[in-house]
Amino acid sequence: MLSEQKAVLHPAYNDSLLTAVRRAADDPTTCISVYWDGEAVFVRTSNAAPPPRSICICVAQRWDADTVQLRFAGARSEWVKI
Repeated sequence: MLSEQKAVLHPAYNDSLLTAVRRAADDPTTCISVYWDGEAVFVRTSNAAPPPRSICICVAQRWDADTVQLRFAGARSEWVKI
Protein backbone atom coordinates (compact mmCIF):
# COMPACT_ATOMS: atom_id res chain seq x y z
CA MET A 1 0.00 0.00 0.00
CA LEU A 2 1.25 3.47 -0.87
CA SER A 3 1.74 5.88 2.00
CA GLU A 4 3.43 9.14 2.83
CA GLN A 5 5.57 7.33 5.40
CA LYS A 6 7.15 5.25 2.63
CA ALA A 7 7.54 8.26 0.34
CA VAL A 8 9.54 10.08 3.03
CA LEU A 9 12.25 7.44 2.64
CA HIS A 10 12.73 8.21 -1.08
CA PRO A 11 15.97 10.14 -1.75
CA ALA A 12 14.09 12.76 -3.82
CA TYR A 13 11.34 13.40 -1.24
CA ASN A 14 12.79 16.57 0.31
CA ASP A 15 13.84 17.94 -3.08
CA SER A 16 10.33 17.39 -4.40
CA LEU A 17 8.86 19.43 -1.54
CA LEU A 18 11.37 22.22 -2.19
CA THR A 19 10.49 22.18 -5.89
CA ALA A 20 6.79 22.40 -5.05
CA VAL A 21 7.45 25.34 -2.70
CA ARG A 22 9.50 27.18 -5.33
CA ARG A 23 6.89 26.66 -8.03
CA ALA A 24 4.05 27.77 -5.74
CA ALA A 25 6.07 30.83 -4.72
CA ASP A 26 6.62 31.75 -8.37
CA ASP A 27 2.92 31.55 -9.27
CA PRO A 28 0.49 32.53 -6.50
CA THR A 29 -2.52 31.43 -8.57
CA THR A 30 -1.40 27.81 -8.97
CA CYS A 31 -1.46 24.85 -6.58
CA ILE A 32 1.38 22.37 -6.95
CA SER A 33 0.91 18.70 -6.03
CA VAL A 34 3.54 16.16 -5.01
CA TYR A 35 2.72 12.56 -5.94
CA TRP A 36 4.24 9.20 -5.02
CA ASP A 37 3.73 6.00 -7.02
CA GLY A 38 5.79 3.66 -4.88
CA GLU A 39 8.95 4.18 -6.93
CA ALA A 40 9.20 7.84 -7.91
CA VAL A 41 8.14 11.24 -6.62
CA PHE A 42 6.47 13.66 -9.06
CA VAL A 43 5.77 17.40 -8.87
CA ARG A 44 2.92 18.68 -11.06
CA THR A 45 0.38 21.44 -11.14
CA SER A 46 -2.73 20.33 -9.30
CA ASN A 47 -4.89 20.69 -12.39
CA ALA A 48 -2.66 18.27 -14.36
CA ALA A 49 -3.50 14.58 -14.44
CA PRO A 50 -1.82 12.66 -11.62
CA PRO A 51 0.69 9.97 -12.53
CA PRO A 52 -0.89 6.52 -12.88
CA ARG A 53 -1.23 4.51 -9.66
CA SER A 54 0.01 7.37 -7.48
CA ILE A 55 -1.16 9.11 -4.35
CA CYS A 56 -1.01 12.80 -3.58
CA ILE A 57 1.45 13.40 -0.76
CA CYS A 58 0.89 17.13 -0.41
CA VAL A 59 -0.27 20.30 -2.10
CA ALA A 60 1.77 23.52 -2.07
CA GLN A 61 0.03 26.86 -2.37
CA ARG A 62 1.13 30.45 -1.86
CA TRP A 63 -0.31 31.56 1.49
CA ASP A 64 0.78 35.20 1.43
CA ALA A 65 3.60 37.32 0.01
CA ASP A 66 6.19 35.61 2.23
CA THR A 67 4.85 32.09 2.80
CA VAL A 68 3.93 28.86 1.01
CA GLN A 69 1.69 26.35 2.74
CA LEU A 70 2.31 22.62 2.32
CA ARG A 71 -0.91 20.69 3.04
CA PHE A 72 -0.54 17.01 3.87
CA ALA A 73 -3.13 14.31 4.52
CA GLY A 74 -4.70 14.31 7.96
CA ALA A 75 -5.14 18.09 8.08
CA ARG A 76 -1.42 18.61 8.74
CA SER A 77 0.22 21.72 7.29
CA GLU A 78 3.66 23.24 7.22
CA TRP A 79 4.41 26.84 6.31
CA VAL A 80 7.63 27.70 4.50
CA LYS A 81 9.01 31.23 4.40
CA ILE A 82 10.05 32.26 0.89
